[in-house]
Amino acid sequence: MKPMALILQGGGALGAFEYGVVTKLVELGWHPTAVTGVSIGAVNAAAIAGAPDGDIGASLRAVWDAITLPQLPWLPASMQGSLSLLGNPNFWRSRSDYFDVARWTSLCDTSPMYRTLGRLCDFEQINDKEHMRFAVTATNLHTGGPTTFCNHHAAGAHSHAGDHTSTMTALTPAHILASGSLPPGFPATDIEGRQFWDGGLFSNTPIDALLNMLEPSEIDTLPIFVVDLFPTEGLPAPANLLEVQTRAMALQYQNRFWAQYGGDGQLDGFVAMLEELDSELPAASALRKQPAFQWLTRLRALKNIRVIASAAAPAGGDHDFSRYGVNKACEAGRAAVVQYFAAAARAAPALRDAA
Repeated sequence: MKPMALILQGGGALGAFEYGVVTKLVELGWHPTAVTGVSIGAVNAAAIAGAPDGDIGASLRAVWDAITLPQLPWLPASMQGSLSLLGNPNFWRSRSDYFDVARWTSLCDTSPMYRTLGRLCDFEQINDKEHMRFAVTATNLHTGGPTTFCNHHAAGAHSHAGDHTSTMTALTPAHILASGSLPPGFPATDIEGRQFWDGGLFSNTPIDALLNMLEPSEIDTLPIFVVDLFPTEGLPAPANLLEVQTRAMALQYQNRFWAQYGGDGQLDGFVAMLEELDSELPAASALRKQPAFQWLTRLRALKNIRVIASAAAPAGGDHDFSRYGVNKACEAGRAAVVQYFAAAARAAPALRDAA
């Protein structure tokens, strides 16, 4: 088995693309040693790390079978994508306490997903860092920043960096739901007296959470697969209101990671600078013991990122939990993996893989 790390974005039903990507990677002999996600990516991450008997493909299939709506025989399969807005029995249900509507802070109740995760995912295994390192990220309403819940911190990891807090804890279904508590549809999730919303509201690509779990021996070598659900480059202007809403969502949740490092030098220039700095700095320098330098050293792992991108999100695709929609997205994910490795075989992939 070839070791890898996984970073899984949020995107509602678009997470079925991640399901396809990961299933195909596992079939090709890749095995995750560390996985992190937000929102539906956190659900997929829980299915991966908490796969009963370690069967990742079967675990993902079981979770997606549970949250996929049955096909109605009297409506064309391709026209059933919006039925989940009425509810998804194993994921959420619409609220009916209309007498109290003035005090609502959400439109739905997510208690069905608590039961689904508890029934299908092995949380004892999720909490075993020796089995797989695991992290999910939510947005803390009390600080305005992200909080990562994980089962492992590597040496040199940052548990506090500005508004970003990372804490090792015993993970439960509540932590997964906290990562996916997207308002106003879903309610905030309470964890130890604090309220959390969807992690994608702050950052939909939780790279820092993954970097915190990497061991020093993995920083220069472990492949890190990022599944990008919201590519936005080169798309035509929206032609109707539904397309406007879809594009606005894609811009909100797209991967902003590339803009954080390197400036004009871009990511490859940034990593090259880090490696040159490491080679030029004397081994006995006191700077090497500084937390800031240790984090810079950890950022060298960015050279190992491999992006597998979906096509542009279809209008309404984030809530299409129909059998037709889920199967289509899953197959697209599988095909994207094949295309990625075919392109890699023709030419060595650039550090920043083209979407």
